Amino acid sequence: MSEVQLKVLSWNLHGLAWPLSKDPRGRMDRVSAKVRELAPDIVLLQEVWLASYAERLSSAFRPDWSPLCVRRRGGGPKGGLLIFVGASAGWAALCAPEFHAFAASAPAWRIWEGDGLAGKGVLTVELGRGERRINVVNAHLQSQYSGHDYSEVREAQLGELAKVVSKIHPSVPAIVAGDLNTDAREPLYSHIAALGTDLTAETRQLSNGGTTANPRDGLPEWIDYVVAANLGAWPVSIDLELVANQSADVPYSDHSGLFCVIRLTLK
Repeated sequence: MSEVQLKVLSWNLHGLAWPLSKDPRGRMDRVSAKVRELAPDIVLLQEVWLASYAERLSSAFRPDWSPLCVRRRGGGPKGGLLIFVGASAGWAALCAPEFHAFAASAPAWRIWEGDGLAGKGVLTVELGRGERRINVVNAHLQSQYSGHDYSEVREAQLGELAKVVSKIHPSVPAIVAGDLNTDAREPLYSHIAALGTDLTAETRQLSNGGTTANPRDGLPEWIDYVVAANLGAWPVSIDLELVANQSADVPYSDHSGLFCVIRLTLK
């Protein structure tokens, strides 16, 4: 038996162009400084829609973190999903990352929402360090909008996410993280819990807070998660810190980041 410690940061950066988000370039620079301060082993980012933002982050992180994504034709990360792997921890990608686009989505013609055009999905990569293996799964699901109930779309996407995770060999632990756009009080949360051990559960229950600065109905919403899958009977513990904002996009994003120190006791 041995303990593996993994520092993971998952964060939706609200990487839309101005004026849809406030000071995006400045915010990317502040995010970069915060990441360097936290020094995570693995960074999972959502909503890095533009190639220029991906390059801005990559430049700020070189040479200490290496970027992993699947590029769209225009150069931006598919699904707005980007992973960085830190060099100091010794983890390295064992293969090229893969992107799974959700078959279920909102209608593309609702361009004011954007989700149907965004091509949301799941980015996966297997990492290795010596004989150790771990899979990293970065996901971003359908957002909810006033006047349209997308619970059926999200349920279908959660099913697709579960299929992606099920294809990982059961002997290899997996970290599943991202903006799942599903509050823990919703019935659909059961699909998230079924993926594995929800590492955010204890902090969420103690804080009674949320992870987004734009809650629906004025109530706190916890819609960002880090889940450990394929653990079997292996013990896991976590220290979780929220990287919070003063208000939407001030100073970082409209979502809090989830910084987790995960300890896995493996055979």
